[in-house]
Amino acid sequence: MRIADFARTWLASKALSLDAGTARTYTKALEDHVLPALGALDYAALKKVDVQRWVDDSLRRAWTTPTGHARSYSRSAVHGWFRVLRTMTKDAVDDLELPRDPCARIRFPPADLTDGSNALTPTELARFLAVMRERYPQHHALVMLLAFTGLRFCHASALRWDDWDEPAALLRIRRKQVRGVVSPLTRKKRAPGVIPVEPVLAAALREHRERLGTRDGWMFPSEAGTLRTPNTMDKAWAACLAAASIQRRFTLHGLRYTFTDLIRLANTDAVVRRALTGHVTQEMQDHYSSVGTAEKRAAIAGAIRLVHDAH
Repeated sequence: MRIADFARTWLASKALSLDAGTARTYTKALEDHVLPALGALDYAALKKVDVQRWVDDSLRRAWTTPTGHARSYSRSAVHGWFRVLRTMTKDAVDDLELPRDPCARIRFPPADLTDGSNALTPTELARFLAVMRERYPQHHALVMLLAFTGLRFCHASALRWDDWDEPAALLRIRRKQVRGVVSPLTRKKRAPGVIPVEPVLAAALREHRERLGTRDGWMFPSEAGTLRTPNTMDKAWAACLAAASIQRRFTLHGLRYTFTDLIRLANTDAVVRRALTGHVTQEMQDHYSSVGTAEKRAAIAGAIRLVHDAH
């Protein structure tokens, strides 16, 4: 079976179990980047060298911005497409009884905080948060929460005020929302059940609550009182990046990458890092059950100290 033919069948099957946003991400990665290069090949004939050549070519390939400038694709973008191909190929190995996994041991250049990846350094994050607080205080608490907890936007934007146990300094993650549709937590987009709230974040949440003038309902509603979508911050986001002298691409989801880098730089144990970010593999599940709130709190405090010291 050709890779393109398997991909269409695979996407149709995945659409039944994935949320709409993830299904679109999978489709775009395959149709725009993977299949034009590899789609005509027979899956059984796909070799590791073919996948490695595609990765290398993608990292070298340039695209043109709306203003006519040529830019290279970032490592994180190419790695995102590769993860979709790798996930599909694991299913193909089983479904088509392939003799080997051609996506095993594919090499990428080492990630670096300054190589244009979708993450900020501690110094850049400190500048960005300061500008956001000064110019767009209505967004500051949400950006702080994403930066210092690593939560996905779909989980953070679905928080209600009664999810915050203020005396215990804990946030309970109970649901997610995508484009206004609220649903329970899923295995596909994991979230830690409990997130510690350090004093600097608690202060930002209190300021935000006073600004809203309510202790009930959604924690981060839109101006219309409905659930937010990521693009509600587009104008403020672009203005703050410019004011903070951050000229490379940095998106809202980049706050999650930034948090992951911060807790790594703070020498947080790998098991605790995975427990906080929700990057849980099946073989490590038993280990995560033993990660306590105190360990999570120490990791988040370490990330905050890095940013505070940089400022």
